[in-house]
Amino acid sequence: MLAEAGIRTTEHRLMVLEVLARHSQPVSAQQIHAELHEQGTQIGLTTVYRALTSMAAAELVHAFVRAEETVYRLCGPAEHHHLICRACGLVIERVEEDVMAGFRVEEVYGTCAACVSGRQPEA
Repeated sequence: MLAEAGIRTTEHRLMVLEVLARHSQPVSAQQIHAELHEQGTQIGLTTVYRALTSMAAAELVHAFVRAEETVYRLCGPAEHHHLICRACGLVIERVEEDVMAGFRVEEVYGTCAACVSGRQPEA
């Protein structure tokens, strides 16, 4: 996956990618760092940020700003845009024609059905 995105494969990048792959919702660099440390991995927070920055630049992951913090999510390979719930942070990839009137849609914010109805969203 990294090589296909044009990113040099390293042990640390693979570990960061594995953590991202376990989460359906965006996670912060600090969350990734904490998970890796809980697993006994010795990796610096700066290394996690560098891995995420290179993956975001290659469009392998998408960076979102949530509550003034950057969070990251592993994206599927198809062209898509993101539907993002302002209440719970749920992110759904929507694969369809995402150019409307010459404008490329990247992110659409709203409220998911679970938050509207007051129940917990499904992960």
